[in-house]
Amino acid sequence: MSLLRKAGMGLAITSMAAMGIMAAGPANAAEDQPGFTATSGDLYGALALSRSTGNVAYAVNYGSWGGADSAAVSKCGGGDCEVVVHFANACGAVAQGADTRFGWAWAATKVDAEKGAIDVLGNSAPTFPDVGSASPRSAKVILSACTDNAR
Repeated sequence: MSLLRKAGMGLAITSMAAMGIMAAGPANAAEDQPGFTATSGDLYGALALSRSTGNVAYAVNYGSWGGADSAAVSKCGGGDCEVVVHFANACGAVAQGADTRFGWAWAATKVDAEKGAIDVLGNSAPTFPDVGSASPRSAKVILSACTDNAR
């Protein structure tokens, strides 16, 4: 998992009703960026999530969005796996809060993608009944990945 090169950071908060899932960043990150033009050296990646099992999988270094998407969904292993974020020449990350919600983001670097995924969720407390502390705490990154040509 290397750092990313070309992608700029653009975060937008999107919430999904099912299982309190939250997202950061457009699904087609680089594709949605003004001025992004695909070139022959671009590498694509995707992260897929199963809402029913919580499985998360990644696929990086593909020559197309479709190739990365298909591989991530296939690796995810759940019947309801879906791509939650794509990235080109960049990194993606998925985090989970104490309240079991998911957040995701993409960015030019792994550190920024992970921070974005955590920040979109904010602090949360476990649902009742919790055997541990009910104090709010930060989400934790459960998966991050970068294309080889990322900074």
